[in-house]
Amino acid sequence: MPDAEVVAEMDGLTPAQRDAARATGAVAVLAGAGTGKTRTLVAGVVDRIVRRGMSPQRILAVTFTNKAAGEMRMRISAALGPESTPYWIGTFHGHGRRMLRRDPDIAGLREGFDIADSDDSMRIVRRLLQRATDEGVIDHEDGDIFRRRVKAVTNRIAGLKDELVLPEQSGHAAEGMIASRGLSHPDDLMALRMAAALYPAYQAALREANMADFGDLLLWPTVMMRRDEAYRREWAARFDAVLADEFQDVNRMQFLWLRALSQDHGELFAVGDDAQSIYGWRGANVGIIRNFLRDFPGGRMIALEQNFRSTGHILAAANAIISQERDRLPKKLFTAAGDGDPIELVDFPGSVEEARGIAAEIGRRALEGVPYDDMAVLYRFNFMSRLVEEELLRSRVPYELVNDTAFWQRGPVKDALAFLRLASCPDGFQSDEAFRRVVNLPARGIGAKRLAALELVAETDAISLFRAAEQYVATTSGKATDKLRGFLATIRHEAERADLTIAERLHSLIVETGYQDMYRAAGEDGRVALENLAELVDLAAEFSALDELLDHAALGSVAASDTPTGRVKLMTVHGAKGLEFGHVFLIGWERGLFPSTSNTDPDEELRLAYVALTRARRRAVISWCGYRNGRSSAASPFIGDIPATALHRGWLRRARMSDAAAR
Repeated sequence: MPDAEVVAEMDGLTPAQRDAARATGAVAVLAGAGTGKTRTLVAGVVDRIVRRGMSPQRILAVTFTNKAAGEMRMRISAALGPESTPYWIGTFHGHGRRMLRRDPDIAGLREGFDIADSDDSMRIVRRLLQRATDEGVIDHEDGDIFRRRVKAVTNRIAGLKDELVLPEQSGHAAEGMIASRGLSHPDDLMALRMAAALYPAYQAALREANMADFGDLLLWPTVMMRRDEAYRREWAARFDAVLADEFQDVNRMQFLWLRALSQDHGELFAVGDDAQSIYGWRGANVGIIRNFLRDFPGGRMIALEQNFRSTGHILAAANAIISQERDRLPKKLFTAAGDGDPIELVDFPGSVEEARGIAAEIGRRALEGVPYDDMAVLYRFNFMSRLVEEELLRSRVPYELVNDTAFWQRGPVKDALAFLRLASCPDGFQSDEAFRRVVNLPARGIGAKRLAALELVAETDAISLFRAAEQYVATTSGKATDKLRGFLATIRHEAERADLTIAERLHSLIVETGYQDMYRAAGEDGRVALENLAELVDLAAEFSALDELLDHAALGSVAASDTPTGRVKLMTVHGAKGLEFGHVFLIGWERGLFPSTSNTDPDEELRLAYVALTRARRRAVISWCGYRNGRSSAASPFIGDIPATALHRGWLRRARMSDAAAR
């Protein structure tokens, strides 16, 4: 064991980090942004092996992603050597998979079971919805709606599993969730209730196929440990210490799994930051870390407050915003690096001017020597990237969308353009691909078999697929035929209207074909698609010819993807969690947008703003517009929370140029 490296690993810690790493029993390390969370967690593992003499194979460390687990393993190996690195380092579901592989019968499975991916799960749900429709359990109209909602229903079944709800409990549990969470949107209520109704049949289908989905990997070991004390003790006895990363993001099932494995020896080392809990929408429960000392009465909570990433002004802004959350755990970030530059607060007349101003400033900083990949643009919602993409593309600034698809490559955008293409020339062969893309959006019963028949007619008669479909509906009948006939009539009507602009035609097409309603019926799951469609309609208003719009889309879909140079990163605040950049541009800080009125948890919006600011190391820019998405807007209330001493209104560059000129 490389003692010198072990000593270096421990000696480089701050007093608070060292205190945390050496603490015994149940410990919650409240690691603020940029305070060395991973280093403290690694030091905790090293301390347990070196100073306390625990066997590496009796230590379990868990995190959320394979990437984070790999980094943890690499850093522990660098300090202790591969032979002294714990085997049980991995993700929650990776550890659960090991447990279920050993005892598949606890889930009603046989040895050698397969793991269902998301596509497998959606196929099962789709089949069950279709069966319910065929059997008359759901009427045909509702069945069609829910066939479009396969993803929403699948996600809600996964959510029930995250709450440790078993199939036979699903109906009662769903009603409890509706009451406790104040759910009221009819589509969301219907999706959750349908998920609860389908859950037992869904689980039976998995078992019949000898498959476990992602949720099952942790669900059944956790359920079994709660039901069977001998089973729990057998697994808990394998470990002398359990260490958990990103503890603010655990859900109920993950917490109960951790507690079951650690309750005998009491050695639970949990690292997290309640101020960075931003995933409530996918099940994270911030109350778990905040109630740590209630659940572990003899435990300790140690705060890490010295930030090694950001300047003083950035931290002052982040501290001020998060201080508005009344239930937060006490913690205040500080730095020894000095105040640095104040945050630049820049307002623009509209969102187009904002995108141009940000792109221009990025270009100026690049000329001054700032690497492109040390700059990032962060926004609350994905749809907000489009204008920035446009301006960076025009300015020849290389960029990369992180954890997202470029605007012109997004499915709803490509679908809407296909509607436009088809309506522009329904009788032309060049519209055949557009017809294939959208003829069954929303579902009209045009499957592969029926489409193949249309293809044969079109080829035989040397006509477009659209004309072949018109011939088909003229000689057949049935519900699917009626839906197809209505679609064809809509496209033909739009094609013959000469009084519409491109934007008006696009809007009319997505409304009259039922495409917009398809996403509205999906409730919250369809919100992003609707926002992208609204962005596209706004953009279409800038073009007078359809070919120009389609050419622009084609060029935008390959923007800067092959350049070998560094790239400016564009991403949501959620996507930026865990990352840092020298220069961060925070756009769209407007009332109703950020904080978002679509989030039922206003405190999570405060935490998002805290996360956004603490991604910046040296310089941060906050921008807002007086006019966006066709309506006027006002500055975010978050801006008013920031101390005036930490803000500079306008670009610092201009102020410094004025000062230089005055001298």
